[in-house]
Amino acid sequence: MIIVLAKAIPKDEEACEKIIEFAQDLIENSRKEDGNVDYNLYTNTADGSLMFVEQWEALEILGAHMQTEHFIKFGGNIADLVAGELSIDVFNADAIDL
Repeated sequence: MIIVLAKAIPKDEEACEKIIEFAQDLIENSRKEDGNVDYNLYTNTADGSLMFVEQWEALEILGAHMQTEHFIKFGGNIADLVAGELSIDVFNADAIDL
């Protein structure tokens, strides 16, 4: 399983609200994709940043997700609402056998 942590820092409170609004379509459509296990958005209580937490069955499926219309549309919609690039970390949950 692949886990994605994508952190967005909104420019201000109004931008944060707009990002959350745009994210509703992204999350709804992403959850319908084959190979999606989970897709959520959380707000950091300390600094107001936003964290997308995604789970995908495989890296190839994540790659296909990043080519979807709803993913590309979301990126365009929030481009002027964030302070810099999103911080994105991708983890292979199958890599460590405990």
